[in-house]
Amino acid sequence: MRIGVMFGDRRGRGGLEELVAAARDLETRGFATLWLPQVLGFDAVTAAAVLGRETERIELGTAVVPSYPRHPTALAQQALTAAVACQGRFTLGVGLSHPVVIESLLGLSYERRAAHMREYVEVLGPLLAGEPAAFAGEEFRVNLQLDVPGAPNVPLLLAALGDHMLQIAGRSANGTILWMTGPRTIEEHIAARAAHRRRVSRPAHE
Repeated sequence: MRIGVMFGDRRGRGGLEELVAAARDLETRGFATLWLPQVLGFDAVTAAAVLGRETERIELGTAVVPSYPRHPTALAQQALTAAVACQGRFTLGVGLSHPVVIESLLGLSYERRAAHMREYVEVLGPLLAGEPAAFAGEEFRVNLQLDVPGAPNVPLLLAALGDHMLQIAGRSANGTILWMTGPRTIEEHIAARAAHRRRVSRPAHE
């Protein structure tokens, strides 16, 4: 069994050295993964890059980076750079965040959430896989390829619980990443919908 730890937002309670020390301690104690939130403290992707240089085995990820404040090409470039620093031990978790953050704190629109994320990962996903992004939608119109030396493919996880977001995660990401979700919800809601998607998408001759 692989066990990971989410190291919460620690504004005002220690600096970067404390975060490095915590990552080293978790790695020494055998934890498989360390997940960093994107709240109002350290930038999660940047912090993961630092921790990747200061550790050897523990896998690092974000849980999660809100999509709205960052263009998908900028986030892809940052994630690929972090993956180099982590020597391939980095996973990017992305989510919509919440109205209180996106609307009240940042003054951005939180409408058309599923449509926004659907376009977002259409741009982000190929770039994380080292491929060109050629997409023209209502919100994003992108045609470029990044060149980050030594960058491995970066796994993409999508914060998803509702049906639309789970569909996007199943189609365009490596999986979903959950927060404060119990075993019953995972079994009866998330896993059940994943199994249904596999059945309806399976070719008729199988």
